[in-house]
Amino acid sequence: LLNAGCIEDRKVYVLGGIGINLEHYKYSPPPLEPISFIFIGRLLREKGIYEFIAAAKNIKERFEGVTFNVLGNIDPANPGSLKQNELDTIIKEEIINYVGYVNDVSHWLSKSSVFVLPSYREGFPRSTQEAMAIGRAVITTDVPGCRDTVVNNSNGFLIQRWSSDALAEAMEKFILSKELIRDCGKESARIAKEKFDTR
Repeated sequence: LLNAGCIEDRKVYVLGGIGINLEHYKYSPPPLEPISFIFIGRLLREKGIYEFIAAAKNIKERFEGVTFNVLGNIDPANPGSLKQNELDTIIKEEIINYVGYVNDVSHWLSKSSVFVLPSYREGFPRSTQEAMAIGRAVITTDVPGCRDTVVNNSNGFLIQRWSSDALAEAMEKFILSKELIRDCGKESARIAKEKFDTR
């Protein structure tokens, strides 16, 4: 369109990924009692749900009171999906708080301390943009798309994909420093305002 002269170059903007309307995702201070980690997405292997569950088990064995919220559905038609019997067991063992599919993601983000997306691959994850806008620290994998949302050690941590140990280690850093949760959350909100606002 630029080359054809249909639009002027000074009116062209490239947004960071999808972009969101920050009016719908207002900043709120992260709750710290208890510390809560949240996963949002279909419960698929490629989204890192198995790593999230394994890391949650690891943390719960060593730290009391930490909670893990999971929003999203299983996908029976997908061979990489968490199975219903696996989900039932995890719920019964109280490893996670399974919320399922919800329309009001911002409500659950506001009730969580840290957003986690241990995906194997992504485009430019909208869920991470939403979490950042609300002011949440982020743990995500060092893969294209995901890595474009996090400045490592600034608004969260980039971790190796396929590694529940690396995920648990990043979670532990936040558990041991509530100030880090607050600081990373504020930086997330700053980045979201600068890069993602479509208003």
